[in-house]
Amino acid sequence: MATSLFYLVIAVIISPILSQNPGVKMRVTSTGIDYAEKVAKSALTTTLNTISLPDFNGKDGNLEYWLKNIRLGNVRVPDIDIFLSPAQRGLTMNVRNFGVDVFLDYRARYQLWFIPIDNSGGATVYFKQVELTVTVGIDQFEDTSPKLVSRSCSANIGDFDVNFQGSLAWLLNLFRGLFSGAIRDSIKNTICDKVNEAINIHGADTLRKLPLEADIAEKFVVDYRLLSPVLFTDRYLETQHKGAVYWKADRQSQIPFSPDVIPAWTESSSMLYLWMTDYVPRTLGYAAHTHGYLQYVISPDKLPSQSKSFLNTTCPDSACAGTLIPLLAEKYPNSLVTLTISSSKSPDVNITSNGLGLTLYGTLDLSTTSASAVVTANVVGTSASAVVTANVVISIVGTASVRGDRIVGRISQFRTTIDSLKSQVGDVDITAINRALDEGMNLILIPHMNAIADAGFPLPVLQDLKFQNPRIIYQDKSLIISTNVQYQGIV
Repeated sequence: MATSLFYLVIAVIISPILSQNPGVKMRVTSTGIDYAEKVAKSALTTTLNTISLPDFNGKDGNLEYWLKNIRLGNVRVPDIDIFLSPAQRGLTMNVRNFGVDVFLDYRARYQLWFIPIDNSGGATVYFKQVELTVTVGIDQFEDTSPKLVSRSCSANIGDFDVNFQGSLAWLLNLFRGLFSGAIRDSIKNTICDKVNEAINIHGADTLRKLPLEADIAEKFVVDYRLLSPVLFTDRYLETQHKGAVYWKADRQSQIPFSPDVIPAWTESSSMLYLWMTDYVPRTLGYAAHTHGYLQYVISPDKLPSQSKSFLNTTCPDSACAGTLIPLLAEKYPNSLVTLTISSSKSPDVNITSNGLGLTLYGTLDLSTTSASAVVTANVVGTSASAVVTANVVISIVGTASVRGDRIVGRISQFRTTIDSLKSQVGDVDITAINRALDEGMNLILIPHMNAIADAGFPLPVLQDLKFQNPRIIYQDKSLIISTNVQYQGIV
């Protein structure tokens, strides 16, 4: 329907929020507007071909007439022009020199002296040089959800021809003037009525249902509400989104930092640019740390079957924790080791022109559990005793990509650093602990983190808008998704 006339370039959510720098920003360029013209042409043609008009009847001197089943068809839209209208905070669509046919059934009665003459049949009216100008803006409902509004609509019809399917041509020509008057005015008004209805009702209702947020890993939610009204310029339209991530069960927490200013950007070869600043992952890390989410246990039951013996303290024929840390084998023979990592502060996120970096800060507890106790209770951790505690820093390098309408990630490499070690079993080589941690990271934690990163989270775009050949551009404290788009909705 005509709701898609402007959906391509209005994937926006309006909400009054305190002014601040955006965590997410989206820009639709003139290249995107050019593509919208193609979508709008198809949508307009579909909409106008479904218009019907009310029946007419009247009397003009000795002529009495009835017109019914009046409907539009064979709409021909040669050219359409959509451009940004900053003064009206919207988009203006101009359609010129298109044609439309009107089909109808008629009955005419003419009183010739004392003789009534009746005639009926069908007619086709060929309207030419039809023009339509519509400006669409964005306002808000009282509940601050987005609202498409038709700022203005005007239609004009130039010339026309009439083809009657019936006899008595002289009689039929008596009411040709109707098509340059009443019927033409009715068609003009109906075209604008239908376009306004599509925008103000169908478009507004659909846009109002767009989600203002997206879930991340089931426990978190990213807030995509706008910080300010949509910005319209002569070259692009731009939306600025909050982009803060919250713990789903606690959305009232105050975030102790704000987004930085997004660097200026002048490239406009792509249809759409979407900025994701480091504020988004930083708020995710802050919510995860403050709610105890950043804790993970590397235990024997979580290891792959071929690697389960790695956390044994006794392993005469293979390498294990006991060979890395001989004191464990000596003091806790035939036991199992568990590594527990808990965050000690909120992670640091670093986005530069070289890529993505993440630094996790935590506490590592190495505990031992009697193997016999585990067998008896069938629970790892029974009679556990913390024997080594250390501060750990995990430095991660990753990459981001776009899959569908989601941004996803992957860890490409990591490095662990251990210091401030405290041991209950005597002097322990930090290098050995580091090796044990690295092995546990490779076997369990990194695959787990990659699974979460691979799921990613949705971007604030319309469901029917598909990215075409997106690329990631890294810049200081933000990344940019530069992409063309394809609209796959019903028009």
